[in-house]
Amino acid sequence: MPTESQLFKCLVLCQIFSNFYQPIQLIRYDETRKEIFIIAGELGNIEITIFQQGQWRYDVTAT
Repeated sequence: MPTESQLFKCLVLCQIFSNFYQPIQLIRYDETRKEIFIIAGELGNIEITIFQQGQWRYDVTAT
């Protein structure tokens, strides 16, 4: 189960994507690693990982 910090950060980041009209392709919670993973952007090239304490990391992949 995601932590409250993870859920709040996920909501904030999804709102930011929405404000910039970026589609959210995938949101997944990995029970083994205890992380939320988001793929977003027109080409699915924005990847965000939200860790248990609410910190997050993003990667932009080249197309």
